[in-house]
Amino acid sequence: MFSLRLYQSVPYSCPYIPINSAQHHTTEPGATLSSDVYSELINIGFRRAGNRIHRPNCLNCTQCISLRIPVRSFRANRSQRRVFNKNSNLNVDVVINPDYSDYLEVYQDYIRHRHPETESMQQALSTFEDFLFSPWSDTFSIEFRLPTQQLVCVAICDPLIQGWSAVYTFYDVEYSHLSLGTFSIVKQIELLKHRGLDYLYLGYWINDCDKMNYKTQFRPCEGFTNEQWITLHE
Repeated sequence: MFSLRLYQSVPYSCPYIPINSAQHHTTEPGATLSSDVYSELINIGFRRAGNRIHRPNCLNCTQCISLRIPVRSFRANRSQRRVFNKNSNLNVDVVINPDYSDYLEVYQDYIRHRHPETESMQQALSTFEDFLFSPWSDTFSIEFRLPTQQLVCVAICDPLIQGWSAVYTFYDVEYSHLSLGTFSIVKQIELLKHRGLDYLYLGYWINDCDKMNYKTQFRPCEGFTNEQWITLHE
């Protein structure tokens, strides 16, 4: 058992529904955190962001739903099977202690093309270092390479007792036609099955946010709502 003090953030503009004001609960600075602690907190809707763990706690909105895939029950649909087969030539490696500097060029290009609203590349690099990683988490990467060993996709993941938390995936935009985001998730599910683990956590899902709709395409999936995990139906 463990005890953590949580703080309520001040209101800020919601990044997903701009007309809304958002707030969240977050762990106190200097809290003793670990992958084991996170494994328990993620099961009640929390999510790591940098060194801290947070959960939405908005006054007038409950649309942010933590989402996970029970990997043993997952069945790829026709489109996902086609993507998986299309990328069967890629070399996939789980890298425990990666040299993250190897990823910066792909990451920068991805942010430049997929998130042009980012104020500057300096801001993007700060996000890469401060948001994706944490000294208390054994965060690892999954590298996807062409037969030539060219890096085309990277998935950043946090290890949990019961599975993995998919932190962020980015890829070489010149290979967007390969649907590498979808392939990354399906491959992570396969790797988890082989390891005898139970869940892949995909972060938060908002029904009214089009950018998040892809998450519920992986079935079955479960959402944490009213303090319990339930199967989300189409």
